[in-house]
Amino acid sequence: MVAYGVDGIVELGPTRQRTVLATLLVEPATAVKPEQLIDRVWGERPPQRARQTLHTYLSRLRTALEAAGGPTPVRRGGGYLLDVEPTAVDLHRFRELVAAARAADDAHAAGLWRDALALWRGTPFDDLDSDWLHGVAAGLERERWAAILDRNDVLLRGADHRSVLADLAPALDEHPLNERLAGQFMVALYAAGRQADALAHYRTLRQRLIDDIGSEPGPALRELHQRILHQDPHLVPGVAAPVTAPQPAAAAPPARPASDAPTQLPADIAGFTGRDDAVEQLDAVLGGAGDPPSATVIATIGGTGGIGKTALAVHWAHRVRGRFPDGQLYLNLRGFDPGGQAMPSGTALRTLLELLGVPPTKLPTTMEAQAGLYRSRLADARMLLLLDNARDAEQVRPLLPGAPGSLVLVTSRSDLASLVAAEGARPLWLDGLDAGQARLLLASRLGPDRLAAEPDAVDTIVAACAGLPLALAIIAARAATRPTLPLSALAAELADAGNRLDALTGPDAATDVRAVFSWSYHALGAEAARLLRVLGLHPGPDIGLAAAASLARRPVPQTRRLLDELCAAHLLSENAPGRYAFHDLIRAYAVELAHAEDSADDRFAAQRRMLDHYLLSAHATDEWLPATRDPISPDPASPGVVVTTFTDNPGARRWLTDELAVLLAVVQGTTDPRFDRHIQQLGWSLATFLLWRGHWHHQISVQEAALRAAHRLGDQPGAADIHRRLLYAHMMLGRREQAHGHSVAALDLYAAVGDNTGSARTHLGLMWFFEQQGEYHDALRHARQALEFAERSGNRGVLAVAYNGVGWTHSLVGEHETAIAYCERALPILEELGERATMADVWDSLGHAYHQLGRHPEAIGYYQRAADQSREMGDRRHEAAHLARLGDVHSSAGDQVAARQSWGAALAIFDDIDHPEAGSTRSKLAAAGQDGAA
Repeated sequence: MVAYGVDGIVELGPTRQRTVLATLLVEPATAVKPEQLIDRVWGERPPQRARQTLHTYLSRLRTALEAAGGPTPVRRGGGYLLDVEPTAVDLHRFRELVAAARAADDAHAAGLWRDALALWRGTPFDDLDSDWLHGVAAGLERERWAAILDRNDVLLRGADHRSVLADLAPALDEHPLNERLAGQFMVALYAAGRQADALAHYRTLRQRLIDDIGSEPGPALRELHQRILHQDPHLVPGVAAPVTAPQPAAAAPPARPASDAPTQLPADIAGFTGRDDAVEQLDAVLGGAGDPPSATVIATIGGTGGIGKTALAVHWAHRVRGRFPDGQLYLNLRGFDPGGQAMPSGTALRTLLELLGVPPTKLPTTMEAQAGLYRSRLADARMLLLLDNARDAEQVRPLLPGAPGSLVLVTSRSDLASLVAAEGARPLWLDGLDAGQARLLLASRLGPDRLAAEPDAVDTIVAACAGLPLALAIIAARAATRPTLPLSALAAELADAGNRLDALTGPDAATDVRAVFSWSYHALGAEAARLLRVLGLHPGPDIGLAAAASLARRPVPQTRRLLDELCAAHLLSENAPGRYAFHDLIRAYAVELAHAEDSADDRFAAQRRMLDHYLLSAHATDEWLPATRDPISPDPASPGVVVTTFTDNPGARRWLTDELAVLLAVVQGTTDPRFDRHIQQLGWSLATFLLWRGHWHHQISVQEAALRAAHRLGDQPGAADIHRRLLYAHMMLGRREQAHGHSVAALDLYAAVGDNTGSARTHLGLMWFFEQQGEYHDALRHARQALEFAERSGNRGVLAVAYNGVGWTHSLVGEHETAIAYCERALPILEELGERATMADVWDSLGHAYHQLGRHPEAIGYYQRAADQSREMGDRRHEAAHLARLGDVHSSAGDQVAARQSWGAALAIFDDIDHPEAGSTRSKLAAAGQDGAA
């Protein structure tokens, strides 16, 4: 990083001090709070006096910059900013020039591209040590790459194929499978009179795509190949025709995504009809199909509930998805969820990052950093993002990409006016279908002959449905299942709804559709109707078969038949095999029915059965997720509850993964204090899975709900355990103050109830925390305290863990013989108890100590046993860690063949689970003479 003053280069001081200045320059004239600066400069490991150190750096920068005659950091709005014109910073000048180049005609764009790319002088921030800045740099690199590709197109159209050709060869070495780059190379070769070379490059790329990712080239490159093969004169530089022929938006073929490109769109709507004008308006928003959008395109689809917003959005997204080869994302923001629980923007952001392939363990700790990572991931992507059922513009705004090329399609019952005003979103508001469109919809479901036979009845149905597509679909489904029923009978039933169920002609769509729902509801059998009502008591986004059977207190086969009946009536949908979901308006209607037709005692009993199902099923997973902790004993299941059981670790983890969103909704949505014990014990049952998966934010929300329940119950021991779990979660997010607060609370409560076991475990957590900070002597101090409490507790399992903790931390401070002695005390206890997970930890500790002593055979033996044990348990993360250390020992012993084998096996797992140690393991393989990238 370089800054210039009136007398030349300004000396900016040490690395961290320069990092502070760089952080302010990324967002010039914007106040950055001290906490944000500390997080960006030091990440998860700030020094103990981070705020004072930050003030020192700012003071020194102020002195240096004042002496150079430049702007200085100032305090404003609760933060610090550098009041400088953005264009004085290369980063922002680059972006300004790129925007101007994309808006200019080709004659002026070439110079703008040249000036923009000339600002690059190596890798941004490569001399600074900041994970946040490195994330910014990764996004900038993608912006540079997108700029190079856009510049190439301009130069090729301007007959400057020679300079493009000279630049493309090294770029192809860096991006050998980039089809747009390959197309530019082929055009440049063809323009230089090298048709055979252009065709040969296509053949080479095609074979590589087939071999590497099992995919043919995309349609644009295939078409370009044909045009070169047939010597299309319009490809000669200087001719105004585009490099690839444009296609109308309606005809854009589906993209063949890369093997890892997300394809999250729901299935298209069968027989979609009646929205031709809306489709044309959306086509106009996206523009022609020849080039990617020059800016992020945002379109909003608004309208009342049930008007068909989602159906239109999904249908049109499928129509144009070929324009977005980097994938399609879909997320229901639940903005108008009947429970009133719209998805927070932070949760939505984390969900989108996970859909983009970012594992939970790699998510930044702050929402701001997550937003930065999200924008970086989409910086040069051509992605279609469908955000369904948004509450308001503020919920959507953090989810918008920051660079051009992508499309964001938002549906909402709100008008999202501020999104239109501030972000340039193009709004489309849906009204009801007109009479002709409504008849087309009915005809597509029932056939034109049936409608032609009873035109008056059709007119009555269309008028009663008030143009609401959802109401029409429900009626059509009912009529289709009863082909001998005259439409006049259906029309008469609708007309009779009147005062009893609210007329369909009321002013509010939710009120209007209630009549249709009620009519469909009363056509159900008694058992299906009862199931609809109790399903309304379920808070999750969807429900599985066993949970539905528990709510209904019916056997699983009978429940499945009843669910099929509800799906056939379009009152429920099976979004995935065995998982069912309501339309939100129908869910609201079902809740009303439950309160109107079922007694309070019946509703309470159904909710009790639902919570029994989730608690006892989640508790059953604990047997397959071994962890050293005191067991709990939930109450027996209520009559009629179906408890899911498991036969192996993968099955338990798969159930928890499938049900996680529901379990979170159950924990957060259950407020009746009569269910406090369920919520507290659900916190216990989910803790290990959330820990293993790295879902720290979810862990905190679940355990905080459990803690509130424990306090209401007056359960001090339970509250102490929850504080300890929160200690771990906050430690993993680098929140030292919160972690300390929970450790104090846990230790105080354990002391109050005389729980030495809990105190020992809390000190073990603090041992691990200080180890992660590199403060090994503090870690050893807490390990010894843990051992003192464990010895008093009489809990032999915790005693063994404490022996291992003391041994491990002795090895960290270089006292390896002492470490071995303590670890060996743990082994006979663990063998007696059958604690397999902890036994693998002890063998790993012994392997470390023997390795440091240079006793390689013993180290190899212990690491191998640890890896075998973890593999048997299905704990792949620890298996890979043991194998990586086993490779280190083999290397130290001079056996490079065995080292490469162990590192290779570890790398295969690290890559598969996207673990941060993959990079260091790959480096070891490369240094040993074998690149582990394959």
